[in-house]
Amino acid sequence: MDSASTSITLSEHGEYAAQTSAKDLILHLNPTSSGFQDVEIVKAKECSLKFLKFSRESYTVSPDTYTTRGESPPGRRVLHASDSRVLVWQLLPLQLHAEIESIEPGALNIDFGSDENEVIVFHAWNTRLTVYALDTGRSQVIKSPKFAHHNGFGYRPKTGQFAILLKPDAADLLTIHGFRSYELINRAVLPTVDAQGLKWSPDGRWVAVWDTASAGTKVLVFTADGQLFRTYAGPPGFDDSLDLGVRGIEWSPVASDRGISEHLAIGKVDGTVDILRCKTFSCSTTLSHSFEIDENSPSIWRERYATADGTLEYAESSSSSAFSIIAESSSPPRGVSIMAFSFSERFLATVDQTRPNIVWIWNLESTAVLVSALVHEHPVRQAVWHPSKVQLLITTANIALPAVRSWTPDGQPSVIHIPASRSDSGRYDVRWLSSNEGDNSKFWFGTTEDYTLGCIESADAASHFKVLNTIKNKASPGSSMSR
Repeated sequence: MDSASTSITLSEHGEYAAQTSAKDLILHLNPTSSGFQDVEIVKAKECSLKFLKFSRESYTVSPDTYTTRGESPPGRRVLHASDSRVLVWQLLPLQLHAEIESIEPGALNIDFGSDENEVIVFHAWNTRLTVYALDTGRSQVIKSPKFAHHNGFGYRPKTGQFAILLKPDAADLLTIHGFRSYELINRAVLPTVDAQGLKWSPDGRWVAVWDTASAGTKVLVFTADGQLFRTYAGPPGFDDSLDLGVRGIEWSPVASDRGISEHLAIGKVDGTVDILRCKTFSCSTTLSHSFEIDENSPSIWRERYATADGTLEYAESSSSSAFSIIAESSSPPRGVSIMAFSFSERFLATVDQTRPNIVWIWNLESTAVLVSALVHEHPVRQAVWHPSKVQLLITTANIALPAVRSWTPDGQPSVIHIPASRSDSGRYDVRWLSSNEGDNSKFWFGTTEDYTLGCIESADAASHFKVLNTIKNKASPGSSMSR
């Protein structure tokens, strides 16, 4: 990943940013502040870079866990990994914390583990996973991980038990391991053809595993200690002779008033979404990405170029003609590619690859109903909900115009131009800041070469993007920040 050595990396919720220049690692420790104070530069031992990762914002394990053990929670950290060495820095105050040498070349993934005191390394060819404990200097090995990416493993929210898919031979295995000890809690041989991934529910009560699409609809739900609780194979009366299988799954967030995740969305290759209630894991409704005109039709908004200045805007469409144009021919992989719940579980945004330029927004409050459809000129890349209010940001693969689209339940959606560098690939990334208060919530927009931080402001019935700060790649610290 030579490109990683010249890229900008943001922490999970945008509170920190890092970039490299030769052996310099440039850390923006408070990029949301006025004027980009707290920029630090440290020297890495090598120019080559494969992975640059921040530890996560919230501890996988509650800080109370450390208090009961008479310890202090670790601070935020960043790791810089080459093909043979891992360096870990403490951020506040900035100092080198640990170094892991003699890493075998060809690592597929290197990241933090259950907390900032662990580094996990997936070795070449997925032969094994090594867990390094930075506080004790010990390491542990788990053999034959099936995947090195995030769908192949996960840490249980709050308590940190580790779940991982293994493929030691012909059969898929799910194993659950203890927090920090990695002692085996349970081991399940999976009745799958080719398991595609696992995901913990945000409340930590369940682990779901989904099978390859060619096996038809098959989602296995396990308890937190690895006991099979339910096998989902489709809704009642489902004709499995036409079953094209599962593309992916998504848990709803924890409902603030009840403290549990209430829904599991299963995106299918045929373009439908089964919504399961987590009490029984039975299908409560199936969402279909087909449109029929009737008196209860949802609001349809079509993206178009404004005649006056050539910018984009949404115009309301009153007929299914809005769906007549497909941005690109549908190509593999087919099915539902995006499923995103709003913070309150009330809304679900989906994208089906049959029409990859449309975002469908569903209200799941009582009976699931389609409330809006946003039709774009180009395929949709992201649909990202605000962490604490009902606002959706959308990016598309529009290489001509850097822009973000904003939808709320009230009023007309808007297309906001971003004064950022144009991307020839259209791979723009948008990310809300986690600590967003007030009306003008901040978010990052950009690519690995150029990130802009700002917020949407409204004046005279029009919305525009207010730039707060910018990070540009391959620049000295003094010139990489602007207001």
